[in-house]
Amino acid sequence: MSSYTVRHLPEEQGAVTSIYKEVRKVPFSYTTKKNEAEQASEGSYIYVIEREKVGRKIFFKLAYGYRCTECFKKAGGKWLGKFDYKNTVEYEKDGDLQLLDPPQAITDPDFIKWYKTKNSGMCEIPAEQESVLKAMLA
Repeated sequence: MSSYTVRHLPEEQGAVTSIYKEVRKVPFSYTTKKNEAEQASEGSYIYVIEREKVGRKIFFKLAYGYRCTECFKKAGGKWLGKFDYKNTVEYEKDGDLQLLDPPQAITDPDFIKWYKTKNSGMCEIPAEQESVLKAMLA
């Protein structure tokens, strides 16, 4: 089964830690990518990565991961005024939430090189790159 990454942009959405109270109740993430959102809702693991800009440098931090079982499109608008889809966990299902508070910097150079080539939003993650994130959550 595939796994996915979702990029959290604090300059647009606020710090990822500001949503931890809601995430602890029911994990979720947002995207505009229909295919990825729908495929992820079939039980895939989603890793939420916060992108931090400091001057001209960009850093990536792993915030949390969860097993996605549901995908919603907001009726009559967009989530947070920007996103078409919300991935989450079905009611009373275990989302296997693993949360890092505070988010931890991803330092693996191969992961960073791979991730910098991906557009913002949700993307499928290769197994060798997923192992970096799994190790951080262990």
